[in-house]
Amino acid sequence: MTLGCARLRRASFDRKFVSALVMVVASVASSACSKHLPLAAPAAKLSLPTRLCATGEGASTCRSAHQVEELLAGRLTLLGMADPPSGSQGAKLLTLQGISAGRPVVFRVKWRPQSSDDLLNESRKELAACAVQKLFLDDAEVVSPPTAARCLGLREYRAFAPTTEPTFAETDCVFGFMSYWLEDVLTLRAARERGVLAAGDGIMDAGRFARDVVYRTSLANANLLTYAINHGDAHDEQFLLQSTTRGFRAFVVDNSISFQSIKNPMLLFREDWSQIRVPWLPKNSIERLEKLTDDDFAGLGNVTELERQGRDLVPVRASERHAKSDGSTMSWSGNRLRVGLTKLEIDLVKSRIRELLARPDLAQLTRPR
Repeated sequence: MTLGCARLRRASFDRKFVSALVMVVASVASSACSKHLPLAAPAAKLSLPTRLCATGEGASTCRSAHQVEELLAGRLTLLGMADPPSGSQGAKLLTLQGISAGRPVVFRVKWRPQSSDDLLNESRKELAACAVQKLFLDDAEVVSPPTAARCLGLREYRAFAPTTEPTFAETDCVFGFMSYWLEDVLTLRAARERGVLAAGDGIMDAGRFARDVVYRTSLANANLLTYAINHGDAHDEQFLLQSTTRGFRAFVVDNSISFQSIKNPMLLFREDWSQIRVPWLPKNSIERLEKLTDDDFAGLGNVTELERQGRDLVPVRASERHAKSDGSTMSWSGNRLRVGLTKLEIDLVKSRIRELLARPDLAQLTRPR
């Protein structure tokens, strides 16, 4: 009987392994066939400013990450839906209108409905990555675009996708995750063509790293994030550069293959940024990581909450009815939906950060430049 149970467990493991392997191969094949389209025009004129504020910048030329998060959490009107320039995971580029300081604001987001998820590629992990970066980065230092969980009204949604069905029973909305769309950014190829990055050096340009403080700090913080979440597809093309008043700022996007051991096998032929690849790390970021407590990590289990109000599902602030994490990705408590990291994902982040802090060369990596 014991032997039979062992065989059953082994067979179950083998099936899971084969299933995961099939998903990896499918993901790679899908990536290879990924579309490459011109960037669609917004459905309405975008409200200025569109750029996220970097450290030391005034509000007149940029929008703070906090302001963007408030936009994403507020009342939204869907103005348009288009295909993004690239990708193969069912993402859409939405033009939305929200309200900021009592005024209408038109902006764009990358949207992935939860229905587009598969075994390896989860839209929720964009939200999870943003939660992890907040453990050690301030508002003006973020290296991944602000992201929110939303449930978009079915009637508006069907104007662009007529066959869409509601995600949850007793609601009339489509649940997914939206990330602020970074306007006027450079891909790796464009940065090389314009001379922003040296040819052939990937996203890591040693010359710019030495002379451009904004680039150096943001790329190093981006590497800290891709390391902490064990990014499974963190190759050079996942990075974007945006010009600021003080230098070029690096962002990392497409974090949906993270928080797990299985990675895109194409990383065997690319630079894997889930490892520390920069020659210097910001001391203040490391000091914040050193101060993290078990409670800080536990908070990742409940990143955001939404509440069923009538047939809608709307973002709400945590209150005395705070939905406690049960260690899963999402769970309902009455009319409230909690979204966060699993216990295994939290443990992974915690262990990787602690491994980094235990590196014997950490003092050398954080030395002043």
